[in-house]
Amino acid sequence: MLWGSAISSYQAEGDNFNSDWWEFDKGKSSKASYFWYKWKEDIKLLKELGQNAFRFSLEWSRIFKSENEIDFKSLDVYKEIIDELFKNNIEPILTIWHFTNPIWFSKKGGWANKKNVNYFLDYINLINRNFQGVKYFVVLNEPNVYSFKSYLEGTWPPQEKNLIKAFNVLRNLKEAYIEAYKILKNKNNLISFSQNIIIFKPYRIYNPLSLISTILNDKFFNFWFIEKVKKYLDFIAINYYTRVFVKFFSKYTYKENSQKNCFGWEVYPKGIYEICKRIYKKYKKPIMITENGICTDNDFQRIEFIKEHIFYIKKAIDEGFKILGYMYWSFLDNYEWAEGFEPRFGLIEVDYKTGERKIRKSAYFYKEVIT
Repeated sequence: MLWGSAISSYQAEGDNFNSDWWEFDKGKSSKASYFWYKWKEDIKLLKELGQNAFRFSLEWSRIFKSENEIDFKSLDVYKEIIDELFKNNIEPILTIWHFTNPIWFSKKGGWANKKNVNYFLDYINLINRNFQGVKYFVVLNEPNVYSFKSYLEGTWPPQEKNLIKAFNVLRNLKEAYIEAYKILKNKNNLISFSQNIIIFKPYRIYNPLSLISTILNDKFFNFWFIEKVKKYLDFIAINYYTRVFVKFFSKYTYKENSQKNCFGWEVYPKGIYEICKRIYKKYKKPIMITENGICTDNDFQRIEFIKEHIFYIKKAIDEGFKILGYMYWSFLDNYEWAEGFEPRFGLIEVDYKTGERKIRKSAYFYKEVIT
């Protein structure tokens, strides 16, 4: 089984000047976690901490600075990262798109423009030619979250609130995924996308509006995308963080007096078992936990979080559900999108002024569990 942790390019690398997020937040991410400059040191840390897998992403805007300009030097760095992981017996789990887009792509209408899917497929073809040795591909990260944050809630670029565009974005991401799968698929690799799944419960179990809203949230947020691409999934990649209680439609709350992370999300470890059980019985496909973590300033809380969630992962395995791996989010403290640098998810503490790394006790605890 694969035991590891995860990062994303924009959140960890630093200096992604050509990304829509860089333009959006005016470069506030700066050097981020300095991963672009310290990846060799970080791979040594992964090895030291006993991890045999590492999920990370490519930055599309770094590779394609314009629609016709490929930065082969950056592409070579990613190839070197993968080679170094293999040298250290660490399995790369390669995410191709993790929310961010090139500025030039966004100016052409981004994912709301169906014609732009072809630009993404140009990117996929380049990846296919250059990363034949990779076994695990995660083509997209959380299309449901991206559509919601960027086109319904409007807090992420391009900051639109348009239900029709939100649906079109999901539909275009679906088409992009299916075509990418066809390009990338060979007998030696396994391909999926990572789905953020929330445990939805009715706030008032006998309230019809609360019940209906819960069912609709579960159907469309958790399962719409999976259902549309289920024929093109070699495994199901799950990102799990929390449980919410649905009052009506998009009005949520969390259980009172429950343990919470720094965002106020409920920590509900049993949920990871409930999801694995439901997904495995429904789709009969292997599962990989590609994200599961907690933002907290209390590292003992992080230790308890890891211990309790892995307890339920073990329960799922003991009951016969095929779990390929577990990736803690995140390996490093990183730039947490609209929330900036304050949330601390990392097994490794990062000094954002210097890039200095400091191993937290939770990382050593996780190593003991893996061992």
